[in-house]
Amino acid sequence: MPRGVLIALLACVAVLPGAFAAAQSPGEDRVELRRASALLGEHLSATIRVTAPAGAVVEIAPGGPSWAGVELVTTASPSVVTRGAESLWIFEVKVAPLLPGDITFAPTVVIVSGAEVTTRTLLPVPLTVLPTLGPDDPLELTPLPPPAAIEGAESPLLRPAIAAGAVLSVALLCLLAWLLVRRWMRRPRRAAARPAVVQELPGLQAAEAVIDTDPVSAYRVMSSVVKAELARRYGLRATALTSNELRRRLEDGGIDRWQARLVGGLLEECDAVIYAGYRPAAERRQADLTMAREIVEVGA
Repeated sequence: MPRGVLIALLACVAVLPGAFAAAQSPGEDRVELRRASALLGEHLSATIRVTAPAGAVVEIAPGGPSWAGVELVTTASPSVVTRGAESLWIFEVKVAPLLPGDITFAPTVVIVSGAEVTTRTLLPVPLTVLPTLGPDDPLELTPLPPPAAIEGAESPLLRPAIAAGAVLSVALLCLLAWLLVRRWMRRPRRAAARPAVVQELPGLQAAEAVIDTDPVSAYRVMSSVVKAELARRYGLRATALTSNELRRRLEDGGIDRWQARLVGGLLEECDAVIYAGYRPAAERRQADLTMAREIVEVGA
């Protein structure tokens, strides 16, 4: 065979793999490694660039035969650059080679465009994977060294000291409590105040005498005594006013609203017993009588 023909055939053989790879991957589809060599299992950063039709979705498909023992470890969210009818997808990934020696791996991606799914293999990338063991290193796992003592360990007196401190704290608290109780028991006591003798008004005495047997007369007396006291205290014509009118006059005159309501409630109770035939229970009668005493004794 002539020498020129042989050279032409060798050139064709050398060009065919490149032409086949170019048919599999467009011009901008490639893998860029940060380093050309890595240790076995070491994480290696790489950039994968894929050109796809605009609107298509590109996904990395690891684990195929073309990866040649290189595993995909992590991948970040891709960045997409749209240029007319095409989009450039850029993936920042980390890969880990698991087979030692000189290898070439070609990542595989899947392009989804509408209902069409296309698998594309990128151009192969050479990578030298260095073993982590030396040529003469044994393949057995070496035993771990025995534990060694270190300085700064816990003192044997630490826990007894903590227990003694807790007991002493409890003892001090008990002593403090005993001293406080003793001081409180020895405090000077004041003589009990004698209850003041309240001079009962004659009108209310008469009401108390008949409140159980003749409630109408008793409540009439209570109403008269309370109105007379209010007339004397505030200068009102209390006897000529109804209970509601008297309560409004008291509120308008600056009297405490709660006290005015108590007075109005008692007078309304008296009116109900005197004019409406209402007969309160015995406990209620005594309560009304007590309220009348309090109203009258405030201004006494």
